[in-house]
Amino acid sequence: MADDYLLGVILAILGGVVNQMGAVFQKKVVNEIPKEQRDEKFMRTLIKSPLWITGLIFIMVLSAIFLLSSQAIIGGALGPGLAASGMIVLVLGSVFILGERINKIELIGIISIMVGILFIGLSELSIEGSLNYFLDINFTLKISIFTLILFILWMGCRWAGKKYEKGKTLFLAFSAGLPFALGNLWLQSFTLALVAVFGGTADLLAIIIFIVSMIMVTPTSFAGIYFIQEAFAHGDASKIMPLQQIPQQLVPVLLYFVVYLNAPPTIFSVYFMIIGIALILLSGFLLAERQARFEAIE
Repeated sequence: MADDYLLGVILAILGGVVNQMGAVFQKKVVNEIPKEQRDEKFMRTLIKSPLWITGLIFIMVLSAIFLLSSQAIIGGALGPGLAASGMIVLVLGSVFILGERINKIELIGIISIMVGILFIGLSELSIEGSLNYFLDINFTLKISIFTLILFILWMGCRWAGKKYEKGKTLFLAFSAGLPFALGNLWLQSFTLALVAVFGGTADLLAIIIFIVSMIMVTPTSFAGIYFIQEAFAHGDASKIMPLQQIPQQLVPVLLYFVVYLNAPPTIFSVYFMIIGIALILLSGFLLAERQARFEAIE
């Protein structure tokens, strides 16, 4: 049992490390493209790079395999916090591979979000998966409204990132994180419906949820990757990757309380959740402020 738990911990950490290493690879390729050529069509240049494709495989395939395997062994509560340790690799890669400079304030911001994610994990806000939730019209209405709000925020951040020079990277980083948050909103339902459909036990409800959730999960994953590259074209990976994590970490907390109307498992869960949210918001403030200063200098 102890050996299995250790394996789960190692897999979660590897999932985070591989994910952040993939981001460093992709940012390196973006840096090699002259700024004047980083337009709407520069993705065509990126997908021709073997290093960028390697980064994509690291993020979309290897990281997913490690994290899903870890969750199967130790559950989903500790996984995100352990995977957040991969940001250490992000810091090292940003400095030694990408040549970025990270000062004390930025380092505090990165450490804050790492610890914040760990505390969110320790709060054990776990949602029991079931497709029967959708039989409740109120639940279906709430998750639909929640989805619409996230989509509007996503489009709003993208519009602001395109329109305004001040705060451009912050808005683009959020517009890269929100599609992943939107996809994660439907990921559990998609997984349950997928098992039912291919297991031959799906009823009409499962088929409908499978189609809807697939439409939500698949395009948002690719959109998130695209928008991260767009953000990379304007800012440092050491700031963008933590910033795009903020909506991904806060949305599940809102989902737990607002949509599923669940109560905290223990009183300690409330304390851990509050500390985690505070640290994540502190990280966002520190990194956004530093990026704003950098943009002002440019």
